[in-house]
Amino acid sequence: MKRILVSAAAALMTWPALAADLTQPIEKMIAGYIQPETRVFADVAVRLPEAVKEVCQAPTDEAKSDFKVVFSDAVGQFARIHFLRLGPLIEDDRISRLAFQPDPRGIAQRQIRKLYGGQDESVRTAESLSEKSVALQGLTALQLIGFDKTGAVVLGEEGERGDFTCSYALAISENVASIARDVMLSWIDADGFSKTLLETGGSNARYQTDQEALEDVFQTLSTALIVVRDQNIAPALGNSEEKARPNRIPFSRSGNGVVFLTSEMDGILDAIQSMDLEPMMPEEHAWLIGSMTFEFENAMKTLNQLQSPLRETFEASGAHSQFSLLVISLNSLQRLVGERVAGALGLAGGFNALDGD
Repeated sequence: MKRILVSAAAALMTWPALAADLTQPIEKMIAGYIQPETRVFADVAVRLPEAVKEVCQAPTDEAKSDFKVVFSDAVGQFARIHFLRLGPLIEDDRISRLAFQPDPRGIAQRQIRKLYGGQDESVRTAESLSEKSVALQGLTALQLIGFDKTGAVVLGEEGERGDFTCSYALAISENVASIARDVMLSWIDADGFSKTLLETGGSNARYQTDQEALEDVFQTLSTALIVVRDQNIAPALGNSEEKARPNRIPFSRSGNGVVFLTSEMDGILDAIQSMDLEPMMPEEHAWLIGSMTFEFENAMKTLNQLQSPLRETFEASGAHSQFSLLVISLNSLQRLVGERVAGALGLAGGFNALDGD
């Protein structure tokens, strides 16, 4: 039986490429998902500086609530694009500058403590901050100085470090807004990375064929599912339910763990659906698209059962078993996207852009 399964999997990887315009799904994804979503992220990010200013000027309950909402919106929208690990988001290390994760060794916390110990003036402006360590620049750093471990907003509270914290928080927020704008502009630039993906061959140093470009897009999507599984969920599971570590869930400190995970998975599905792949599939394998959508919906149902904030509800709500189910769904999804759907389109499979990291 094992030999039969292996042979079937090998066959899937050798299906001939279709006689279709392989630029169409890429073009549809750029216009239908990437460009509008990066625009929304830029629009959300630009609200961060004003929210920081307001809570620092008068840390009322209303101002803190507003900051919390804007920060949550930024986290959710970042989750919808952060998996696009190609082109603009990885150029100039933008993805790490927007959010330094995973950080299992607490590098950001140590570097921030050092900042405060020396009252480093270079983090008071976005321009000088952008030259510092990536761990000090983005949403993850803003979360560390803006929220306590219970998810309460502490930004703007009085104290000897209050002025320094507010200056630093404003620099972070302006830096995030600037990077978000650069990502958006890079994707809508007619001569930018979109052109690199869509106009292959000739002087294109990156892609000589449309197939290479589409394979890179599938690599990105397959890697996205690996990141969800291995970086965002598995570390929280620990070695057992008793040793679970919900604090390892991205943005759980600010109470945005569920927001991040659901937005991330929803974004990956929307990105795939924007490509309109079903018409390109061989008739005998068209069912794979429906199967993939079904698996995504199962994963989303599990995510929707999670209760915020996860650091407080993880044990009592049975989140460990739900996360274990998510790992199973993600294993299936990664095989469907990176191997079976890719194979049906005649693309190379078994992707993982994180290999070697």
